[in-house]
Amino acid sequence: MAKEKERITARILYVEQGKPANEIADLLNITEKTVSAWVQKYGWKAARTAKITGRDNRVGNIRQIIDGFAEDRLSLQAELSDLVGSGGDKERQKNIRVEMAKIDFGVANWNKTLENVDKTSRISLETYFYVMDKVFKGLQFFDTKLYMATVPFQEQHINEISTELG
Repeated sequence: MAKEKERITARILYVEQGKPANEIADLLNITEKTVSAWVQKYGWKAARTAKITGRDNRVGNIRQIIDGFAEDRLSLQAELSDLVGSGGDKERQKNIRVEMAKIDFGVANWNKTLENVDKTSRISLETYFYVMDKVFKGLQFFDTKLYMATVPFQEQHINEISTELG
């Protein structure tokens, strides 16, 4: 049982938090060989990769890039306004406008990428139902009492997802 708790904790540290096997071994006072064996046996590396490259992370990263562009553009816009207001350096004004156009082009491309990520990473309602059916049947096989206790949740969850994905 103690090894089971360590394994569960190790999975959380490895998959969810991205910690390396040697650090997990030190934290849990087990060997790195044990952690590596669990990583192989239970497919944790694939799970961690899927989590890292998952839709939410990709969308978040793209939004950060777009936010960076927006900050740069706002700074350039403020500088341009100051220059125009004071009748300042015309060559610098021209360069700022060119930079702003490049940023606008970059934002448009990243927005298109964001739309594509959204389209290609959405799962169908049918696929979602298939997966959830497998999960709930697995739960029923594992612990019938727990399964029965979750039936109201299952119904509520399926209704919410039907509305969201349907």
